[in-house]
Amino acid sequence: MTEPDFDQMTKDEVVAWFQNTDSLAPVIRSMAAAPPSGVAPETPMMLVSIRLPVPLVEQLERLADQAATRRSDIIRDALTKYITARIAPVSRDEAEHALDVLRRIVTDRTTEGHADAA
Repeated sequence: MTEPDFDQMTKDEVVAWFQNTDSLAPVIRSMAAAPPSGVAPETPMMLVSIRLPVPLVEQLERLADQAATRRSDIIRDALTKYITARIAPVSRDEAEHALDVLRRIVTDRTTEGHADAA
């Protein structure tokens, strides 16, 4: 008999499993003393409920199976990377490049404006 994957099961499937099981050994074996991967033990956690398109959840489940990890770990990692990228300060090189591009745009428009006036 395969052990239940509570992360992948619906609420009804979990309830049915507990009602029909003769042994709680799989549950006890699945309890880890270590914190979830990628999370420090002192990091407080909050439950957040989101709705995702079915195809996205199916892809997420396949990825979790392939990586032998939980969907929550993948979502947590993806959100961490997304937020980190959005709040990271702009490097000096990136800022200088952006200024160079803006200068070229202003110069081109100014040059075009003088050409139109002539």
